[in-house]
Amino acid sequence: MIKNALLQNLVQLNCIPVLIIIFLMFFLRINYVYEKELSKKFIPSIVLLLTLIIMDNFDYYAYDAMTVTGVFDVFHRAAAMLGYDIRLILMASLISVASDRLIDNKNAVLYTYLPAFINVIVLIPCLFTDIFFYYKADGTIGRGPLAFEPHILSGLYMIFLFILAHICHRKGRLNEMGILGLCGTLTIMGFLAEFLFSLRGILIGVIALDITFYYLYLHIEHFRFDALTKIFNREAFIADVDKYGHGDISHILSIDLNNLKVINDTYGHNEGDKALIAIADSLKASALPKCYMYRVGGDEFAAICLHKKTPEVEAMTEKIYRAVEEAGYSCAVGCAEWDTSKTFTEIYKDADDRMYRKKRAMKELGTAPMRIK
Repeated sequence: MIKNALLQNLVQLNCIPVLIIIFLMFFLRINYVYEKELSKKFIPSIVLLLTLIIMDNFDYYAYDAMTVTGVFDVFHRAAAMLGYDIRLILMASLISVASDRLIDNKNAVLYTYLPAFINVIVLIPCLFTDIFFYYKADGTIGRGPLAFEPHILSGLYMIFLFILAHICHRKGRLNEMGILGLCGTLTIMGFLAEFLFSLRGILIGVIALDITFYYLYLHIEHFRFDALTKIFNREAFIADVDKYGHGDISHILSIDLNNLKVINDTYGHNEGDKALIAIADSLKASALPKCYMYRVGGDEFAAICLHKKTPEVEAMTEKIYRAVEEAGYSCAVGCAEWDTSKTFTEIYKDADDRMYRKKRAMKELGTAPMRIK
Protein backbone atom coordinates (compact mmCIF):
# COMPACT_ATOMS: atom_id res chain seq x y z
CA MET A 1 0.00 0.00 0.00
CA ILE A 2 2.87 2.40 0.79
CA LYS A 3 4.51 1.63 -2.53
CA ASN A 4 1.27 2.27 -4.38
CA ALA A 5 0.79 5.59 -2.58
CA LEU A 6 4.37 6.59 -3.38
CA LEU A 7 3.92 5.64 -7.03
CA GLN A 8 0.65 7.58 -7.18
CA ASN A 9 2.33 10.67 -5.76
CA LEU A 10 5.24 10.35 -8.19
CA VAL A 11 2.89 10.13 -11.18
CA GLN A 12 0.82 13.06 -9.91
CA LEU A 13 3.91 15.21 -9.42
CA ASN A 14 5.69 14.38 -12.68
CA CYS A 15 3.16 13.29 -15.31
CA ILE A 16 2.09 16.64 -16.76
CA PRO A 17 5.47 18.42 -16.74
CA VAL A 18 7.29 15.36 -18.15
CA LEU A 19 4.75 14.94 -20.96
CA ILE A 20 5.00 18.66 -21.79
CA ILE A 21 8.80 18.47 -21.85
CA ILE A 22 8.72 15.41 -24.15
CA PHE A 23 6.34 17.25 -26.50
CA LEU A 24 8.51 20.39 -26.49
CA MET A 25 11.73 18.39 -27.04
CA PHE A 26 10.15 16.59 -30.01
CA PHE A 27 8.93 19.89 -31.48
CA LEU A 28 12.30 21.59 -31.00
CA ARG A 29 14.09 18.68 -32.68
CA ILE A 30 11.81 18.86 -35.73
CA ASN A 31 12.11 22.62 -36.09
CA TYR A 32 15.77 23.08 -35.16
CA VAL A 33 16.85 23.05 -38.82
CA TYR A 34 14.38 25.80 -39.70
CA GLU A 35 14.49 27.88 -36.51
CA LYS A 36 17.94 27.44 -35.01
CA GLU A 37 18.06 30.79 -33.22
CA LEU A 38 14.61 30.36 -31.70
CA SER A 39 15.32 26.77 -30.67
CA LYS A 40 18.59 27.74 -28.99
CA LYS A 41 16.71 30.20 -26.79
CA PHE A 42 14.44 27.45 -25.42
CA ILE A 43 16.83 24.49 -25.10
CA PRO A 44 18.24 25.81 -21.75
CA SER A 45 14.67 26.00 -20.44
CA ILE A 46 14.18 22.28 -21.10
CA VAL A 47 17.42 21.46 -19.27
CA LEU A 48 16.33 23.61 -16.33
CA LEU A 49 12.88 22.01 -16.26
CA LEU A 50 14.37 18.52 -16.13
CA THR A 51 16.75 19.61 -13.38
CA LEU A 52 13.86 21.15 -11.43
CA ILE A 53 11.85 17.94 -11.66
CA ILE A 54 14.80 15.95 -10.30
CA MET A 55 15.38 18.44 -7.46
CA ASP A 56 11.70 18.52 -6.50
CA ASN A 57 11.44 14.74 -6.45
CA PHE A 58 14.57 14.61 -4.34
CA ASP A 59 13.15 17.26 -2.00
CA TYR A 60 9.64 15.84 -1.76
CA TYR A 61 10.33 12.15 -1.42
CA ALA A 62 13.95 11.35 -0.60
CA TYR A 63 13.76 12.57 3.00
CA ASP A 64 10.11 13.36 3.74
CA ALA A 65 9.65 10.12 5.63
CA MET A 66 13.11 10.13 7.25
CA THR A 67 14.65 11.67 10.29
CA VAL A 68 16.99 14.19 8.71
CA THR A 69 20.03 15.27 10.64
CA GLY A 70 23.62 16.19 9.85
CA VAL A 71 24.71 15.76 6.25
CA PHE A 72 21.26 14.52 5.19
CA ASP A 73 19.73 17.76 6.42
CA VAL A 74 22.21 19.75 4.28
CA PHE A 75 21.33 17.66 1.20
CA HIS A 76 17.65 18.19 1.86
CA ARG A 77 18.13 21.94 2.24
CA ALA A 78 20.29 22.06 -0.92
CA ALA A 79 17.57 20.35 -2.98
CA ALA A 80 14.94 22.80 -1.74
CA MET A 81 17.28 25.77 -2.34
CA LEU A 82 18.01 24.67 -5.91
CA GLY A 83 14.29 24.23 -6.49
CA TYR A 84 13.64 27.84 -5.50
CA ASP A 85 16.60 29.04 -7.60
CA ILE A 86 15.66 27.13 -10.74
CA ARG A 87 12.02 28.29 -10.60
CA LEU A 88 13.14 31.92 -10.71
CA ILE A 89 15.76 31.27 -13.41
CA LEU A 90 13.08 29.57 -15.52
CA MET A 91 10.80 32.59 -15.16
CA ALA A 92 13.75 34.81 -16.09
CA SER A 93 14.54 32.68 -19.17
CA LEU A 94 10.97 33.05 -20.46
CA ILE A 95 10.82 36.79 -19.74
CA SER A 96 14.27 37.37 -21.25
CA VAL A 97 13.07 36.09 -24.64
CA ALA A 98 10.17 38.54 -24.56
CA SER A 99 12.38 41.39 -23.28
CA ASP A 100 14.85 40.84 -26.10
CA ARG A 101 12.00 41.18 -28.60
CA LEU A 102 10.17 44.10 -27.01
CA ILE A 103 12.68 46.34 -25.22
CA ASP A 104 15.23 48.32 -27.22
CA ASN A 105 17.99 48.05 -24.65
CA LYS A 106 21.11 45.90 -24.99
CA ASN A 107 21.11 45.25 -21.23
CA ALA A 108 17.45 44.21 -21.04
CA VAL A 109 18.26 40.48 -20.86
CA LEU A 110 20.88 41.05 -18.15
CA TYR A 111 18.41 43.04 -16.06
CA THR A 112 15.86 40.26 -16.52
CA TYR A 113 18.14 37.70 -14.88
CA LEU A 114 19.27 40.02 -12.07
CA PRO A 115 16.54 39.08 -9.51
CA ALA A 116 17.19 35.38 -10.15
CA PHE A 117 20.95 35.83 -9.60
CA ILE A 118 20.25 37.82 -6.42
CA ASN A 119 18.02 34.99 -5.22
CA VAL A 120 20.81 32.42 -5.80
CA ILE A 121 23.21 34.42 -3.61
CA VAL A 122 20.68 35.34 -0.92
CA LEU A 123 19.51 31.72 -0.46
CA ILE A 124 22.99 30.28 0.19
CA PRO A 125 22.74 30.81 3.99
CA CYS A 126 19.68 28.53 4.07
CA LEU A 127 22.13 25.59 3.93
CA PHE A 128 23.33 26.39 7.43
CA THR A 129 20.69 28.62 9.06
CA ASP A 130 16.94 28.61 9.61
CA ILE A 131 16.23 32.18 8.44
CA PHE A 132 14.50 30.96 5.27
CA PHE A 133 13.23 27.48 6.06
CA TYR A 134 14.19 24.38 7.99
CA TYR A 135 13.15 20.76 8.30
CA LYS A 136 11.81 19.30 11.47
CA ALA A 137 12.84 15.92 12.77
CA ASP A 138 9.89 14.22 11.04
CA GLY A 139 10.79 15.78 7.68
CA THR A 140 8.06 18.43 7.62
CA ILE A 141 9.03 21.98 6.70
CA GLY A 142 9.16 25.02 8.96
CA ARG A 143 9.38 28.62 7.77
CA GLY A 144 11.90 31.19 8.98
CA PRO A 145 11.54 35.01 9.01
CA LEU A 146 12.73 35.33 5.36
CA ALA A 147 10.71 32.39 4.03
CA PHE A 148 8.81 34.50 1.50
CA GLU A 149 11.84 36.13 -0.17
CA PRO A 150 11.69 33.84 -3.26
CA HIS A 151 7.94 34.39 -3.49
CA ILE A 152 8.40 38.17 -3.45
CA LEU A 153 10.92 37.95 -6.31
CA SER A 154 8.53 35.64 -8.17
CA GLY A 155 5.88 38.34 -7.75
CA LEU A 156 8.26 40.87 -9.31
CA TYR A 157 8.64 38.61 -12.32
CA MET A 158 4.87 38.37 -12.65
CA ILE A 159 4.64 42.17 -12.59
CA PHE A 160 7.36 42.30 -15.26
CA LEU A 161 5.38 39.87 -17.42
CA PHE A 162 2.32 42.10 -17.27
CA ILE A 163 4.49 45.16 -18.05
CA LEU A 164 5.75 43.35 -21.16
CA ALA A 165 2.14 42.54 -22.06
CA HIS A 166 1.36 46.26 -21.77
CA ILE A 167 4.33 47.07 -24.05
CA CYS A 168 2.88 44.60 -26.57
CA HIS A 169 -0.42 46.46 -26.38
CA ARG A 170 1.29 49.78 -27.05
CA LYS A 171 3.13 48.30 -30.04
CA GLY A 172 -0.06 46.76 -31.40
CA ARG A 173 1.09 43.16 -30.81
CA LEU A 174 -2.21 42.06 -29.35
CA ASN A 175 -1.67 38.32 -29.83
CA GLU A 176 1.66 38.44 -28.00
CA MET A 177 0.04 40.56 -25.29
CA GLY A 178 -2.55 37.81 -24.79
CA ILE A 179 0.10 35.08 -24.59
CA LEU A 180 2.22 36.95 -22.02
CA GLY A 181 -0.84 37.90 -20.00
CA LEU A 182 -1.99 34.27 -20.04
CA CYS A 183 1.46 33.06 -18.92
CA GLY A 184 1.45 35.50 -16.01
CA THR A 185 -2.09 34.58 -14.97
CA LEU A 186 -1.44 30.82 -15.13
CA THR A 187 1.75 31.18 -13.07
CA ILE A 188 -0.09 33.11 -10.36
CA MET A 189 -2.81 30.46 -10.28
CA GLY A 190 -0.21 27.67 -10.05
CA PHE A 191 1.59 29.44 -7.21
CA LEU A 192 -1.66 29.96 -5.28
CA ALA A 193 -2.64 26.31 -5.80
CA GLU A 194 0.64 25.12 -4.28
CA PHE A 195 0.72 27.72 -1.53
CA LEU A 196 -2.91 27.63 -0.34
CA PHE A 197 -3.71 23.95 -0.85
CA SER A 198 -0.25 22.37 -0.43
CA LEU A 199 -0.51 20.79 -3.89
CA ARG A 200 2.82 19.56 -5.18
CA GLY A 201 4.08 19.81 -8.75
CA ILE A 202 1.44 22.27 -10.00
CA LEU A 203 3.84 25.18 -10.51
CA ILE A 204 6.34 23.06 -12.48
CA GLY A 205 3.58 22.03 -14.87
CA VAL A 206 2.40 25.62 -15.22
CA ILE A 207 5.90 26.92 -15.98
CA ALA A 208 6.36 24.14 -18.54
CA LEU A 209 3.05 25.16 -20.15
CA ASP A 210 4.09 28.84 -20.18
CA ILE A 211 7.33 28.03 -21.98
CA THR A 212 5.53 25.78 -24.48
CA PHE A 213 2.80 28.35 -25.17
CA TYR A 214 5.31 31.10 -25.84
CA TYR A 215 7.53 28.89 -28.00
CA LEU A 216 4.57 27.81 -30.15
CA TYR A 217 3.47 31.44 -30.52
CA LEU A 218 6.96 32.49 -31.66
CA HIS A 219 7.09 29.46 -33.95
CA ILE A 220 3.89 30.59 -35.67
CA GLU A 221 5.19 34.18 -35.81
CA HIS A 222 8.40 32.93 -37.45
CA PHE A 223 6.49 32.06 -40.63
CA ARG A 224 4.94 35.55 -40.78
CA PHE A 225 8.35 37.18 -41.13
CA ASP A 226 10.60 37.66 -44.14
CA ALA A 227 13.71 35.51 -43.68
CA LEU A 228 16.15 38.18 -44.88
CA THR A 229 14.84 41.46 -43.48
CA LYS A 230 13.07 40.14 -40.34
CA ILE A 231 9.96 42.22 -40.96
CA PHE A 232 6.52 40.86 -41.87
CA ASN A 233 6.24 39.08 -45.24
CA ARG A 234 3.71 39.24 -48.08
CA GLU A 235 1.50 36.52 -46.58
CA ALA A 236 1.29 38.47 -43.31
CA PHE A 237 0.42 41.63 -45.28
CA ILE A 238 -2.49 39.93 -47.03
CA ALA A 239 -3.69 38.34 -43.78
CA ASP A 240 -3.50 41.62 -41.82
CA VAL A 241 -5.35 43.56 -44.51
CA ASP A 242 -8.11 40.97 -44.28
CA LYS A 243 -7.99 41.15 -40.46
CA TYR A 244 -7.94 44.94 -40.06
CA GLY A 245 -9.60 46.01 -43.30
CA HIS A 246 -13.08 46.39 -41.82
CA GLY A 247 -12.71 49.75 -40.13
CA ASP A 248 -9.26 49.65 -38.49
CA ILE A 249 -6.93 50.55 -41.38
CA SER A 250 -6.61 54.29 -42.01
CA HIS A 251 -3.68 54.38 -44.48
CA ILE A 252 -1.70 52.05 -46.74
CA LEU A 253 1.86 52.84 -47.85
CA SER A 254 3.76 51.48 -50.84
CA ILE A 255 7.55 51.75 -50.42
CA ASP A 256 10.26 50.92 -52.95
CA LEU A 257 14.05 50.87 -52.61
CA ASN A 258 15.72 52.88 -55.38
CA ASN A 259 18.41 51.37 -57.62
CA LEU A 260 18.52 47.86 -56.15
CA LYS A 261 19.33 46.40 -59.60
CA VAL A 262 22.25 48.80 -59.98
CA ILE A 263 23.56 47.85 -56.52
CA ASN A 264 23.27 44.13 -57.34
CA ASP A 265 24.95 44.52 -60.76
CA THR A 266 27.73 46.81 -59.48
CA TYR A 267 28.54 45.41 -56.04
CA GLY A 268 26.94 41.96 -56.04
CA HIS A 269 23.86 40.46 -54.43
CA ASN A 270 25.39 40.49 -50.94
CA GLU A 271 25.42 44.29 -51.08
CA GLY A 272 21.87 44.18 -52.43
CA ASP A 273 20.83 42.10 -49.41
CA LYS A 274 22.50 44.62 -47.11
CA ALA A 275 20.48 47.39 -48.77
CA LEU A 276 17.22 45.51 -48.22
CA ILE A 277 18.09 44.85 -44.59
CA ALA A 278 19.00 48.51 -44.12
CA ILE A 279 15.70 49.79 -45.48
CA ALA A 280 13.76 47.24 -43.38
CA ASP A 281 15.61 48.40 -40.25
CA SER A 282 14.83 52.01 -41.19
CA LEU A 283 11.15 51.17 -41.58
CA LYS A 284 11.02 49.43 -38.20
CA ALA A 285 12.80 52.33 -36.50
CA SER A 286 10.43 54.87 -38.08
CA ALA A 287 7.13 53.04 -37.56
CA LEU A 288 4.48 54.56 -35.34
CA PRO A 289 2.64 52.33 -32.84
CA LYS A 290 0.06 50.24 -34.71
CA CYS A 291 1.79 50.84 -38.04
CA TYR A 292 3.09 47.56 -39.46
CA MET A 293 5.85 47.13 -42.05
CA TYR A 294 6.05 44.35 -44.66
CA ARG A 295 8.35 43.16 -47.42
CA VAL A 296 5.96 42.22 -50.23
CA GLY A 297 8.44 41.63 -53.07
CA GLY A 298 12.10 41.91 -54.06
CA ASP A 299 12.66 45.61 -53.31
CA GLU A 300 9.00 46.35 -52.59
CA PHE A 301 7.74 47.13 -49.11
CA ALA A 302 4.35 48.10 -47.73
CA ALA A 303 2.85 49.42 -44.52
CA ILE A 304 -0.60 49.58 -43.00
CA CYS A 305 -1.53 52.10 -40.31
CA LEU A 306 -4.42 51.62 -37.92
CA HIS A 307 -6.50 54.59 -36.73
CA LYS A 308 -3.93 57.23 -37.71
CA LYS A 309 -4.50 60.78 -38.87
CA THR A 310 -2.98 61.95 -42.14
CA PRO A 311 -0.50 64.41 -40.50
CA GLU A 312 0.82 61.57 -38.31
CA VAL A 313 1.39 59.33 -41.35
CA GLU A 314 3.03 62.19 -43.27
CA ALA A 315 5.41 62.80 -40.36
CA MET A 316 6.23 59.07 -40.27
CA THR A 317 6.91 59.15 -44.03
CA GLU A 318 9.40 61.99 -43.59
CA LYS A 319 11.04 60.03 -40.79
CA ILE A 320 11.35 57.03 -43.14
CA TYR A 321 13.07 59.17 -45.78
CA ARG A 322 15.58 60.50 -43.24
CA ALA A 323 16.32 57.07 -41.77
CA VAL A 324 16.88 55.47 -45.19
CA GLU A 325 19.10 58.37 -46.25
CA GLU A 326 21.16 58.09 -43.07
CA ALA A 327 21.59 54.37 -43.80
CA GLY A 328 23.13 55.33 -47.18
CA TYR A 329 20.26 54.51 -49.53
CA SER A 330 17.20 56.05 -51.13
CA CYS A 331 13.55 55.05 -51.37
CA ALA A 332 10.22 56.29 -52.68
CA VAL A 333 6.99 56.22 -50.64
CA GLY A 334 3.39 56.48 -51.79
CA CYS A 335 0.47 56.78 -49.39
CA ALA A 336 -3.28 56.25 -49.82
CA GLU A 337 -6.06 56.73 -47.29
CA TRP A 338 -8.43 53.86 -46.73
CA ASP A 339 -11.66 54.40 -48.64
CA THR A 340 -14.63 52.17 -47.92
CA SER A 341 -16.03 52.89 -51.38
CA LYS A 342 -13.00 51.21 -52.98
CA THR A 343 -11.62 47.70 -52.92
CA PHE A 344 -8.29 46.95 -51.30
CA THR A 345 -6.77 46.39 -54.76
CA GLU A 346 -7.84 49.87 -55.84
CA ILE A 347 -6.53 51.52 -52.66
CA TYR A 348 -3.21 49.72 -52.87
CA LYS A 349 -2.91 50.69 -56.56
CA ASP A 350 -3.42 54.34 -55.55
CA ALA A 351 -0.54 54.07 -53.08
CA ASP A 352 1.57 52.25 -55.66
CA ASP A 353 0.89 54.88 -58.35
CA ARG A 354 1.87 57.69 -55.97
CA MET A 355 5.05 55.82 -55.07
CA TYR A 356 6.05 55.50 -58.74
CA ARG A 357 5.31 59.17 -59.37
CA LYS A 358 7.59 60.01 -56.45
CA LYS A 359 10.26 57.68 -57.81
CA ARG A 360 10.15 59.33 -61.26
CA ALA A 361 10.32 62.80 -59.72
CA MET A 362 13.34 61.79 -57.63
CA LYS A 363 15.15 60.47 -60.70
CA GLU A 364 14.39 63.61 -62.69
CA LEU A 365 15.73 65.78 -59.86
CA GLY A 366 18.73 63.51 -59.30
CA THR A 367 17.75 62.83 -55.68
CA ALA A 368 17.65 59.02 -55.92
CA PRO A 369 21.36 58.09 -55.75
CA MET A 370 22.53 54.50 -55.74
CA ARG A 371 24.39 55.09 -52.49
CA ILE A 372 24.64 58.28 -50.47
CA LYS A 373 27.46 57.12 -48.23
